[in-house]
Amino acid sequence: MADNLKRNLGVEFILLVIISSMLFGTLIAQDKTYYKKNEFFPGDALSIDFIDVYKQQGRSSINISGEYTIDSRGYIMLPLVGAVKVVGFNRYTLAEKLVEVFKPYFTEPYIAIAPLIRITISGPFYKPGAYRVSPQASLWDVLELAGGPQGNCDLNSISVIRNDKVVIENLLAGFEKAYSLEDIGIQSGDQIVAKPKRHISVRVIFDYIRFGMSIVSLYLLILRWENYNK
Repeated sequence: MADNLKRNLGVEFILLVIISSMLFGTLIAQDKTYYKKNEFFPGDALSIDFIDVYKQQGRSSINISGEYTIDSRGYIMLPLVGAVKVVGFNRYTLAEKLVEVFKPYFTEPYIAIAPLIRITISGPFYKPGAYRVSPQASLWDVLELAGGPQGNCDLNSISVIRNDKVVIENLLAGFEKAYSLEDIGIQSGDQIVAKPKRHISVRVIFDYIRFGMSIVSLYLLILRWENYNK
């Protein structure tokens, strides 16, 4: 009986080690962003989710949640505390900082932060323009913001332009292997550009045929003229 107990304890210990290793590996994979030194840049924005009750009695709760634009100095303007520098932080370290900043005003503040990057969408979309989106958004999330593609939009032509250079030629193909904008390598300030489909009408085809026949006729006329002069 003692041997069976030892054997069962040994099996349970091995299972515990395996499960712990799997959980640890998952956490590391999910928290790669934690090791980034900076996720916020001037001109971008960030989203704050805030939960708590205002500390002082007799006053209503203040909603800190929302989207905040990062100014040219790298600051955002927050209720109660004013300007707070965010450049040089990632979402985790900034959340820790804001918890300390808001502690004098709230009982137990909980803060979650997500960066928002600037993306410009142009081409045959219903609402092309500049948008702020999460780096975790998918291509379809971005196209939905732009109102979706029009009927003449060539989805296979969607490319990414950065500093006047094409950095991703076929964005749609890239998303078959990666889910988010961050996974595919899209950065703040990038342009997502699509081209319209090329439709060749019957009239255009006949015009090309007539042009080709004219070239052939001219060539035959030149040959006949050369033979005549020999």
